[in-house]
Amino acid sequence: MTVSVQMFGGEAAEILSEMQARSFQGTPEQLWSGKEFAALFQHPGTKAMILSEGSEAAETAGFLMWRQVADEAEILTIAVLPTHRGRGFGQRLLKAFYEQARVAGVRDVFLEVRADNKAAERLYTKAGFDRVGRRKNYYGGRGAEKQDALIMKYSLDPYSSCKI
Repeated sequence: MTVSVQMFGGEAAEILSEMQARSFQGTPEQLWSGKEFAALFQHPGTKAMILSEGSEAAETAGFLMWRQVADEAEILTIAVLPTHRGRGFGQRLLKAFYEQARVAGVRDVFLEVRADNKAAERLYTKAGFDRVGRRKNYYGGRGAEKQDALIMKYSLDPYSSCKI
């Protein structure tokens, strides 16, 4: 079975929106529409990669979207479809991202994760991220229970390969 990662821009906005909806449980106001993804791509330095599995008629397995400013990058969202979880696809996305970020001159990578998303926090910790902060009651809205966001950081070493 072949796994490949391809880079995308704004033309993938609808696909990313559909994949996010399939990957995350949430109310419509917690998920990004195709228009919202397209608007994110209007910001300079915003990119996405889609991971696919299979040699012919490849099936999408997940994606990662980030924005780079100078030598810092922020992972805006990462998703692995439920049918592909537990098979290392999150790690593969992060590894491919690290390679792209290193070439682009990124030194520090930031992300935020729901404090109750222990599986994602384990993935990020295994990938070299450390907790550097917390945003109280960051997630949630209109009837949803509020959740804290953990702020995590990974410093890329430009001369060595990533930890995963």
